[in-house]
Amino acid sequence: MDNRDISHQSRSIMIVSNRDAFGQEVSNAFATDENSTVTTENDSFKSMNGRAGRLVFDFDVVIFEADPDDDGEVEAIRDLLSKRTGDTVFLALTHNDVSIVKVRELRKIGIDEVLPMSTDSEGIRSVIGEQIRARRGPEPSVHDGPLALGQVIPVTQSRGGAGSTTVAVNLASSLADGGKSIFQKASKRSVVLLDFDLQFGNSNVLLDLEDNGGFLQIIDSVKAVDDRMVASTLQRHPLGFDVLCAPAQVIPLQSVRPDLVENMLDILKKRYDYIIVDLPRAAVDWVEPVLKCAAQLVIVSDTSVPSVRQTRRLMELYREESVALSVTVVINRERKPFIKSEHIREAEKVLEAKFIHWLPDQPKVARKAVDLGRPIIEMKPRSDLGKALKLLASAMTAAEQHVQRKNN
Repeated sequence: MDNRDISHQSRSIMIVSNRDAFGQEVSNAFATDENSTVTTENDSFKSMNGRAGRLVFDFDVVIFEADPDDDGEVEAIRDLLSKRTGDTVFLALTHNDVSIVKVRELRKIGIDEVLPMSTDSEGIRSVIGEQIRARRGPEPSVHDGPLALGQVIPVTQSRGGAGSTTVAVNLASSLADGGKSIFQKASKRSVVLLDFDLQFGNSNVLLDLEDNGGFLQIIDSVKAVDDRMVASTLQRHPLGFDVLCAPAQVIPLQSVRPDLVENMLDILKKRYDYIIVDLPRAAVDWVEPVLKCAAQLVIVSDTSVPSVRQTRRLMELYREESVALSVTVVINRERKPFIKSEHIREAEKVLEAKFIHWLPDQPKVARKAVDLGRPIIEMKPRSDLGKALKLLASAMTAAEQHVQRKNN
């Protein structure tokens, strides 16, 4: 089965609720969907008792009302889900004011997704599609040539707001493009973007995606991370790359363990050519496994004295974890000068790095891309900013090919 076309395949949906209004409202979400057949059961899981399993597991999706304070209903759902052996997706809708803690409790009993009642029809259908793809297993990596390269490219910034997420998002988009360049013939590259900025990550905003709770699911899981679990957290972007969104809620940076990150990267390196990691601007122990397997680190900065000093500190800090780490400094919101000033030459001396990559300041282009949730290289590829981002991606692939030739 081709998971990418699953939104166009028929699916059966069961709506469970003892409120007629709920059943009717959810049914309306699929009124124009010719691929979905909807059945309504006017009952609660608690009242259905033993017949619930015989009733719901034949459906692709079960949508129901969930009140986390109704202990009897929650226990009935928990008992039902403990007997699930197939791919049936369970989607709960709750009142809008239910706390995040309560939502996480519902997720822990096995409910695949919990959404507020205010979620619109398109949102419900989108989540269902994502969950069906996840439960039916990861899409196998297909390569015409050798196995995935597994190039890990972390991206960080010298100061808040320097633009590392913009660079990470557009780098992933450009690498996945597969278009012909002066460095490489046209080929499809497998790319995944990991938003590891747990507290302030917003790559999903720049890509018009909603957090599916996958990262929290991995963090909370008591089971060892495996390929299926990691694949279930990823969301496919229309431009052809996968995304792990940062949690929608703010969580402690120490919520992630180093061994968890290491296992995730080991799995992803076998499936993807490029793993782009948007790092938090913080020194945490779980960044170490990212740096140790990194092909090169990208630091987004500007040429101001404070930013240059902070860039130097980051380079020294990260090279303590990986002495041979290759670092690329990207100067954002500044156009490349025809003649480098004394100030810029001095900054290059401090960093012991040449400033090759400059991203011109085009606030209107950048703002429109954010507002529309579209990467700059897709929305305005011929803009100066779009061209500069494309050149950066080309340089990443050129550097990789240089290393391969050197090793061979």
